Amino acid sequence: MSTRKMPIPQHISQEAQEFLAPAVTTTENDPAPQSTEEWLAFVKASNASYAPFVEAITDSTEVTIEKTSIAGVTVRIITPKTLPDNKQDKILVNLHGGGYVMLGGDQSIMEAVGIALAGQFKVISVDYRMPPLHPFPAAVDDGLAVYQSLLKEYGAENIALFGASAGGGLSAAVTLKARDQGLPMPACLALNTPWSDLNKIGDSYFSNHGVDPTLSSYEGWLGHMAAIYAGEAGFDHPLVSPVYADYSPGFPPCILISGTRDLLLSCTVRLHRALREANIDAELHVFEAMWHGFMTMPEGQQANLETIHFFEKHFKL
Repeated sequence: MSTRKMPIPQHISQEAQEFLAPAVTTTENDPAPQSTEEWLAFVKASNASYAPFVEAITDSTEVTIEKTSIAGVTVRIITPKTLPDNKQDKILVNLHGGGYVMLGGDQSIMEAVGIALAGQFKVISVDYRMPPLHPFPAAVDDGLAVYQSLLKEYGAENIALFGASAGGGLSAAVTLKARDQGLPMPACLALNTPWSDLNKIGDSYFSNHGVDPTLSSYEGWLGHMAAIYAGEAGFDHPLVSPVYADYSPGFPPCILISGTRDLLLSCTVRLHRALREANIDAELHVFEAMWHGFMTMPEGQQANLETIHFFEKHFKL
């Protein structure tokens, strides 16, 4: 148990103050799974903790959720009951978070439903393959296959990609691979606290150790997830850690979101700098006292609105 490094500010929402109240328990001493069977059991147990939330979402009368397949990849299509006329031909592609290992299957809709409802957009959530059975580049290949298929129906200018954490890094990686294969670029990307460097490099891996209440430490299971995802490709591969990619050949406009207590704040800031150094249109929004994945807070609703406005701007709505 760590001692509190920072006081709880009174100027953030009451909900955020209450979330920050318990002491942060770090994960560096948590035993990491050692075998495929142990990893699969770990993932099953982790996903189960989200089951009540997913059940509440799927029971919502505000969206329809259709499980299907695109280009051989399992996806879920989330459609708001109210879809404005000017958004009928637009599509958002969500690549979910979860350390490249967790939150697949039914859990893969959680980010997608929030944005679908907030922005009244149709969203396709990609249930990409993951370790321990499918390490890199399986997730990138699945995301690219879905994007390439959607190009035929929607056209690049009507598609945007988004994701949080691992999903943010994956959204960047899929777009990089599409670019390098000569495919047209999507209208824009939203990268929420992207895991852009799987190495433990960047101030916030250290300064926010024991500060971030949801992603408290690189040590423990997070670092092990990085290892089983990257596999033989290693952490420095630009499609594993897109902070190392070359953005000078071009890249879509991006919005990047983080918080001052986010363990991956440096990953977000460094990716933003890499984009700006290549003269890519990129916005960075950092929320005071917010942590990794603060989207259920009132501040998260503000972040969602920023994202929606960014999509609408680049869809020319």
